[in-house]
Amino acid sequence: MSVGPVGAGTEQSSGSGPEPDAAADAHVDPPSVPDAEPAPEPQPTPEPEIAATSPPPPIAAPRRDGWLREALWASGDIWLGSRIAVLLLSMAAARALSGGPANRVPGVLTLWNRWDVGLFTKVARYGYRSPHYADRTEVDFPGMPLAMRLAHLLVWNWTVAGLLVSLVAGGFAAAAIWRLSADELDGSRARFAVLSMVLFPYAVFLFAGYSEAIFLGFAAAAWVEARRGRWWLAGLLGAGAASTRVTGIPFCAALAVEYLSARRRAGLPLVARPALSLALPPVPIAAFILYMRARTGTFDFYRDAMRAGWHRGTAWPWVGWRATWNLAWDGSQSSEFVWFWRGELLAVVVGAVVTVLLLRGRRFGEATFVGGATLLMSASTYYASGIRTILVAFPLYLMLARAAGRWRWTVPAYLWIATPVMAAFVVAFSQGQWVD
Repeated sequence: MSVGPVGAGTEQSSGSGPEPDAAADAHVDPPSVPDAEPAPEPQPTPEPEIAATSPPPPIAAPRRDGWLREALWASGDIWLGSRIAVLLLSMAAARALSGGPANRVPGVLTLWNRWDVGLFTKVARYGYRSPHYADRTEVDFPGMPLAMRLAHLLVWNWTVAGLLVSLVAGGFAAAAIWRLSADELDGSRARFAVLSMVLFPYAVFLFAGYSEAIFLGFAAAAWVEARRGRWWLAGLLGAGAASTRVTGIPFCAALAVEYLSARRRAGLPLVARPALSLALPPVPIAAFILYMRARTGTFDFYRDAMRAGWHRGTAWPWVGWRATWNLAWDGSQSSEFVWFWRGELLAVVVGAVVTVLLLRGRRFGEATFVGGATLLMSASTYYASGIRTILVAFPLYLMLARAAGRWRWTVPAYLWIATPVMAAFVVAFSQGQWVD
């Protein structure tokens, strides 16, 4: 006798079965079985729906995975492709709009040496408060000029050095945003997060030699490491972000809030050795303040430079709103400045709405960053550079990716609205028109 399958509970003969006659004699009609409905075909398990305001995933212990190579590979084609598109668009616009002889069409270096690029170049070449120039560059943090100075060791031109810094730093920003989104969603929606960044209406400042790309690269990468519980690395990267823009001040606070939130979600003690890493991000800010104090003799150098160079001072947000609103609807001004003021008003509204949505989703660290940056840019006698503050608010892109998984119309709506505006501002900036 042989034993049947486990759990069958019957024995089977090892012979060939009963003789034919015996089988015929032993025949009985089988019992009637009522017709049964066919078993339903197995359905694929749907992916869990993640709301645009859902809380971040908990991380109980530091993760040791190397995320950068995969993220660069997954996002690099979008980033590099968009850089080529922006470059070609600026060159085509120069030829289409020059209106002069072909041999006088501005070259690439002229197209991208506009506005603050010259200010960063002056600091990179001569330092602050130099007799070589009269501009009040104290409002520009030293991270970008230092990076340009390093890049200038590799390239011959200061404008090219700024473009190179933005190219490399923006690539890291795209990779980090992809990683943050892919950790919560999937690869396709993570790619949309990157796409929403490169097509943001004011993304021209991620191409030009401005400080937005380097800040975004450091800040988003710091957030990836914070989400993985690697706080010392997050602190170092946060220090890099804080060295580049005044927006680094609310980012320092945001990292501290993210640390407290993550430790509480994981059930870990708040007072622990990783908490010391939170002292790293403010270091370059303090160093810059002390350095400028030694150069200028006052701790109010930033406020003095803002008043002297841009006629701006601190004020309650509603004071700045009222002044900017009046400028935005003053028809006697140039159209480019009228739309600039309107964009600044919209930036404050977007920052406030995103902050509320992040608080609703219990994303307290991200809400601290966006809310603090929004408050910082609105506490002025008039609004300026606020749109570029929203440009570096990476939680917005993560929120758009989550929204794309919940509402399918999010992707086409964003692409149809943002892309032409972004293209128009690329043309405007490279033609020397004021954008922000």
